[in-house]
Amino acid sequence: MRARMKPYRAIFRQQLLTGLQYRAGYWGSTITHVVWVIVRVAIVGIFYRYGRGQAGVTLRQAVCMIWLQEMALNLMPGFGMDFTVWNKIARGDVGYDLVRPLDVYNHWYVSALSDKLARFLLAIVPVTAAALLARGDMGLHLAASPLSILAGLLTLATGLAVSCAVICLCYAAQMDVNVGDAPSRVMMIVSQILAGSLLPLQLWPDALQGFLRWQPFAAMMDLPLRFMAGSASLSELPPVLLSQLVWGVLIWRLGRAWIGRNLRRLIAQGG
Repeated sequence: MRARMKPYRAIFRQQLLTGLQYRAGYWGSTITHVVWVIVRVAIVGIFYRYGRGQAGVTLRQAVCMIWLQEMALNLMPGFGMDFTVWNKIARGDVGYDLVRPLDVYNHWYVSALSDKLARFLLAIVPVTAAALLARGDMGLHLAASPLSILAGLLTLATGLAVSCAVICLCYAAQMDVNVGDAPSRVMMIVSQILAGSLLPLQLWPDALQGFLRWQPFAAMMDLPLRFMAGSASLSELPPVLLSQLVWGVLIWRLGRAWIGRNLRRLIAQGG
């Protein structure tokens, strides 16, 4: 088992180190995250000040969620994503990966995992510093206990596993000639929206809360960040972990079976 996992660990380590080397991307990503937080907080603040409805979270919790979302945004499918595999599929260069003595799905999954983690690590320190330096309603105010923060970090890590499974599912969709590029890109956008990357899911209409809580994409980011923002209690940790496990396994099995089916139908030409 250890011998089988060795090449995947090497791929993960090499691509993680490569992803941490881009200084221009580091500063560009940081500035983008901070500016986008300011815009989103200003918009949400207007709704809290002049809106007539009742939100499921306080303004401080909503602002906290927005900061946390910007820190975790690079863990989502599509955001800051390395499109190397995507482009291989589009150009028909998948054959290069097939000649390697590796499982294709595991190779692509580990590549997505290292890429997402590298971009997350690049953004977390400067964005956290900017969040702590911000004053008043614009700042980051964690109301959660240390145990709740740990619960948030744990579920964010397991949510990353779900996110990488979604990325591989998008690869499978793109490989299928009956689906193609556009639907797979739409799948990424839908997953981002339903993960709460544009608006915390607790600010959506009350009639949708049941669906939003248990759909697969909430497990990637919104549900984990609720623990750190103080809008979810520790009693909700087991259901969240169970939801992540169930959806993660289902998406993983679907993506793996779909890619396997595509590879069996693949015809490589040339010499």
